[in-house]
This record gives sequence, C-alpha cells and structure tokens, in this order.
Amino acid sequence: MGGYVLPWAGWRYWRERLKLIAKAVLAGVVAWAAARYAVGHSEPYFAPLAALLGVYPSVVRSVRESLAYGAGFVIGAALAIPVGLWIGPNIAGIAVVPFLAMMASGWRRLGGQASQVPFTALFALLLGGHDAVGYTLPRLGDVALGLAVGLAVNALVFPPLHLRRAEYAVERTRDVLAEAMDALAAAVTDPDERPRWDEADERLRTVQEQARHAYEQGRDSMRANPRARLRGYRMRWRDEPERWPATRLMNTLEQAATYVRSIAATHAEAMDAESEELRFSEAFRHDHARVIGMLAGLVRRLPEAPGEEELADAERLQRHLERPHHGAGTDAPGLWDPQKEVLRLSRLMLDDLRPRPPR
Repeated sequence: MGGYVLPWAGWRYWRERLKLIAKAVLAGVVAWAAARYAVGHSEPYFAPLAALLGVYPSVVRSVRESLAYGAGFVIGAALAIPVGLWIGPNIAGIAVVPFLAMMASGWRRLGGQASQVPFTALFALLLGGHDAVGYTLPRLGDVALGLAVGLAVNALVFPPLHLRRAEYAVERTRDVLAEAMDALAAAVTDPDERPRWDEADERLRTVQEQARHAYEQGRDSMRANPRARLRGYRMRWRDEPERWPATRLMNTLEQAATYVRSIAATHAEAMDAESEELRFSEAFRHDHARVIGMLAGLVRRLPEAPGEEELADAERLQRHLERPHHGAGTDAPGLWDPQKEVLRLSRLMLDDLRPRPPR
C-alpha cells in the first residue's frame, strides 16, 4: 500500500488542513470583530458561525455551502416569524414550526445545510417569541456579514488549488496501468500467470479510484479560484477545465483501463471455451501479447506523443493480426468471435493513444 496514492493521508493532507483551520479561525475572529465593533451588535454569535461555513477546501464549494446556509437561515426565519406573531412560543407553536421546517428542509438544493432550516426556525421562535422579527433581523445581518467574511478570506488568503496532488495521482495511474498491461501480456502468453494479472488489476482499481478522487478535488479547486487565473487557467464556475492536461490524461487512462479489462475478460473466456474453434492458438496469443506490451509502452509515454517508430511497430503487428479477418467467411461459428473482439479492443486503444491535433 506504500506506493499507492492516498489523498486522505500524509503530510500534504495535514499541511492543507492546517491552512484551512488557520483561515477558519481568521474568518471567525474577523467576522465577530466586525459585527461587534463595526456594526454594534452586542451578541453577534451567528457571525463567526456563518464565517466558518465560508471556509471549505475549494472556493466554489464555499460559495455553494454559504448560499445554502444563508437560504436555510432565511427559510427558517420566514417560517418562525408568522408562527411567533400569531401563535407564540407555546406548545402549539413548537408543534407547528418543526413540522413546517422539516417539510421545507426537504428541498434538495439545500444539500448538507438542510438541517439549518428547523434549527433556525425553532431557535427564532423560542428566543424571539412574539417579537420574532426584532430578534431575527439582526441575526440575519450577522449571518450575511459572516458569510461575506468567510468567502473573502477563503478566496483571498491562500485559496486552495489542489493541482499537483491530482497530477501526481493521474501519473501514478498511468504507471500502474502500464504495469497491469505487462501482467496481462504475460497472462495471455502463459495462462499460469493469470493470478499475477488479477493482482495487478486489483491494484489498478485501487489506484484508479484514488486518482479519480484527487482529480475531482483538483478540478473543483480550480473553479472560481484566483490562483488558477495566475497559472494561466480561466476562472470558471461550471465548465470543466479543458486546458488542464490532467483532464485529457485522466479520461484517456480510464478509457484505456476499460479496454484492457475487456481484453483480459475476452482472453479468459476464449481460453475456457468448450469449442476448440473459439480458443486462441498459441501463435495468436503470443502475437496479441506483443501488441498489449507495445500498447503498454505507449501508455508509459503519456502525456507525451508516442514515438513514430513505436507507433508504426504497434500498427504493423495489429494489422498483421487483423488481416485474416478482413475477408468473407472468416467469422467463427455463432454470434461471438473472440479473436475479432480482442483485436477490436486493441485497435480502439491504439487509435486513442495516437497523438491528436490541438484544438
């Protein structure tokens, strides 16, 4: 496990965590001081609480969670005010407010901040009572101030940009995929090597899952992030960062891993087939194993373009294996031809690994 990418462990995680904690503390202190001394609220406890919600591992998530928290607070207060005015903080009011608030908290757009609706509604009713408006409006100002401070601190003070970790994770996936392809080539040549392929595939799945986690975290951190702009990327809210090289590499590797697993499964089915005509000959297995090995070499070169000679060698051997299947009457009995299937998959992978013209 030591060679795997662990996005949730290690000193990098704690370094980022400490930065986030420091920003949260700064945002809470600034929000409290601003609400207490600049605005003049005697007990602005909602200001630092809201400020903490503006500090998340990515700028865009901070905005999303802050808006959801603010919406939950407004909805909860809007429900508590009429109940406080017309019913009051009694048994009937306490029964009505949670019912309405829990119904309103089912709005999916509130996400993880849905619990803020019943919390605020009950809080405003019990403490505000018949004067729920006078109690709620100053707190609403504290929430707005706290959210603004939290978002400003998160966006301006070391806005998190998790690109290097994601790029390393994607490159690690590339290396592990190439190793798995070597194991598959050995298993195709010698069926006794199939346990080696199974172990390599399991390792690939683990690394691939961790790389996807790190990549999505890096992609999310680019959105609405001023540091991304400084590194030459456009600040976006929704669109995927197409100019980030890790995006194309991650997509290519995931597609290649799908092809490789399909090739492995088809070879296994052919070797275990009852019909002799569906089983691969030793010569075919050796030649296709060479193709897989050549494709592994092309994968190792990513994201650089493969060498012309390497690409030509792989193309030449692939065409040699495809040639017997181009003529009429070359299909195996039945609806499934395993040779054509593995050649189709290696052809798709070879075409995906060719250099593409820039957009």
